[in-house]
Amino acid sequence: MSHFGNVPAQALADALEKHVARMDEAELASLLRAALPTMAPVAVAALVRSIFDAFRDRGESSEDAAEGANAALDALEAGDLAAVGALVAYARENTGLLKESMTLYAEQHPSALSALPPALLDGIRERLSQ
Repeated sequence: MSHFGNVPAQALADALEKHVARMDEAELASLLRAALPTMAPVAVAALVRSIFDAFRDRGESSEDAAEGANAALDALEAGDLAAVGALVAYARENTGLLKESMTLYAEQHPSALSALPPALLDGIRERLSQ
């Protein structure tokens, strides 16, 4: 959160939600998948949890999501980058889910926001300055 000074977590979540709402889901998925190798393990774990939470909000379990992504649940929970990339791709196939998961990520893991891809961080900054 240091990238944003003392901005309240909810304001950051709102800014991220508004930014990703205007993004193409394929672009968002591509950004996230490209950023995975440079994200800290704690941020990758937060992303997985946020995607699982978004699936649960739609009535699917973590196991269902892992199966849909053709990824082992234990690999996802361990932060295996190939498995997480597959989960991001599967989430992208479910309209709006990846965007919902980014809002959950911002709300539940504000300290991990700085690990997001630069394009998302720039979007948050732009929204905060409006």
